[in-house]
Amino acid sequence: MEYTLRKYKASDYDFVYDVKKICYQKYVEEYFGGWDDNVQRQMFDDLMKQDAKHTYIINVENKPVGFFSDGEDTPEGYHPNNLCLLPECRGKGIGSDILNNVFAKHKNQNIYLKVFKSNPAQNLYKRLGFEVYDETKSHYLMVRMKEEILSKD
Repeated sequence: MEYTLRKYKASDYDFVYDVKKICYQKYVEEYFGGWDDNVQRQMFDDLMKQDAKHTYIINVENKPVGFFSDGEDTPEGYHPNNLCLLPECRGKGIGSDILNNVFAKHKNQNIYLKVFKSNPAQNLYKRLGFEVYDETKSHYLMVRMKEEILSKD
C-alpha cells in the first residue's frame, strides 16, 4: 500500500490521540484494569510535549491512517517510540516499510522496542528480526541486534 509521511502539526493532536486509543485501549484495560480518559490524556499530553517534533502522520491517498514517532538514540542503541495504524491499514506493508527505513537509518545500532504481550504486532517484529530479551508484567522488551541488521543488508 502506498503511503506518505508528513510532519505532525498541532492540528493533528486529536487524530493522533484517537489512533493511539484505538491501538492501545484494549491492552491498557487488559494489563492495567481500565482506560481512564483523563489519565490517558494527561500521559499523552506529556508524551507529545517531547515527541511532537519527532512525530509523522502516515497518509494513504491524502488521508491520515496512523502515525510514527521517531525515537531516540541512547548509548546502547536506538529506541523508536510509536508506530500506530488504523486497523484497516494493518497487514498491508506500511509498518514493515517504515521499520525497514528505520533499520537502514540506524544500521550500526541495536534497535530496542517494547510491545504489549498480547499485541499481535510482536509477530511483525519477530519476522523483522527482533527477539525478546526481557519482559515486564505487560510488555515484551525486544531488540534487533546491529549484527543482524548488517548481515541482512
